[in-house]
Amino acid sequence: MAIKVTIVGGGSSMFVPDLLRRFLRAPCMNGGTVTLMDVDEQRLAVMEKLGRRLVEAEKADLKIESTVDQRGSLVGADFVVVAISVGGMRAWEEDIEIPARYGVFMHIADSIGPGGIMRAFRNAPVLASISRDVAEVAPSAWILNYTNPATAMTMALQSVPGVNAASLCSCTWMPGNADWIAERVGVAPEEIQMPPLVAGLNHCAGILELKLRDGRDALALARKHVSEPIERWALDTYGMLPYCWAHWTEFYPQLQQLVDTYEGHAQGLAMAYGRRIYVMEEQRARAQKWADLAARWTADEVSEEISLAALPHGPEDEGIEVVDVIQAIAENRNQLFIVNTKNGGALENMAEDAVVEVQAVVGGHGISPIRSGAVPEALAAHLSLHFAVERLTVEAALTGDEGKAMQAFLHDPLLMARLDLDQTRALYRELMEANRSFLPQFRFDGIPDAAE
Repeated sequence: MAIKVTIVGGGSSMFVPDLLRRFLRAPCMNGGTVTLMDVDEQRLAVMEKLGRRLVEAEKADLKIESTVDQRGSLVGADFVVVAISVGGMRAWEEDIEIPARYGVFMHIADSIGPGGIMRAFRNAPVLASISRDVAEVAPSAWILNYTNPATAMTMALQSVPGVNAASLCSCTWMPGNADWIAERVGVAPEEIQMPPLVAGLNHCAGILELKLRDGRDALALARKHVSEPIERWALDTYGMLPYCWAHWTEFYPQLQQLVDTYEGHAQGLAMAYGRRIYVMEEQRARAQKWADLAARWTADEVSEEISLAALPHGPEDEGIEVVDVIQAIAENRNQLFIVNTKNGGALENMAEDAVVEVQAVVGGHGISPIRSGAVPEALAAHLSLHFAVERLTVEAALTGDEGKAMQAFLHDPLLMARLDLDQTRALYRELMEANRSFLPQFRFDGIPDAAE
């Protein structure tokens, strides 16, 4: 059967080239179609031309097409890959700089906190609309999402009954890599019993259980061996080895501390544990590098080699597993992958409807989370608060309810630690106004006073 994959966000010069590489190498895509969909016609045209050049160079049996019509792009799709960012880097920049004026600093600001909430407000309605379209024109398709914040976006996708959807994360390659684990345990990779047991919320998940092949507790060895402070703290506090530990710091106000002096510009400032607030000019330069390559390779006259071998690797290539997931479903491989989906009892001390990051069996039947027991009770309580805020965030994003939007701000742990009620309300209003053009679901007709 010829497979059709639609990429929503198909004009991305940072994400699409590596996906094209992987689709061109995937046997299951022989004779298939990749449809690129984006709202930016110029970027979309470049990515379509790049895809066709690579197909021609590799003599591959793969059709590349593009469209700006979201609903039309989904007709007949077997899989839908979503990677969008409404508002782009300009909105991300404001997510960092506006809270900084109130003394609220986050080094990434794409998952939780005021930055994560605003990103969810912008993106969630689009993902829900994708699910609605899929339900009508491709009801058996699987939607596989990379858009952040992944927990909130999974809820938005799954808000449409009957739709098959899960989110993936480029961080999850770490606990799936014996070399990465062995380095932290202090043993040879072949001594690790793979796979480990993984649990948590996206960007605050870790290895819950890990054994060596001789039966010894590898996490006990890791506690003696790791030198990175956050990894050691999580092992000492919860008995878990975190992966993507830099994201973990954003979930704890105590770990998200500014080291440099703020003088009106937050980007680039040093934070505790060796982190530095993201600099959007660096992100733009990285995107421009890929855009320049695509432009050169799609010019009428090309003086350099065009091939998969010559296609550079991006910073997150190692962690992009979506094509492997597609192959596992298409070929009924019943492989284990780490996914973000509704708990449904996978973690017994998290809410049934919580979106959790756990291992799942992936095959022709779909994606089935495995029962992973319980995370430590203290961590479950902490993650449950974060999930409650994300639930409020999604409800506000999909309904335009400013009361719930304000509640999300009031209960966010970082804002509770940094601001009083009036400051929280002022920050909310400033961020909402800065994002007005991206938030058509809100009426901007006022919110209840924070003290009421």
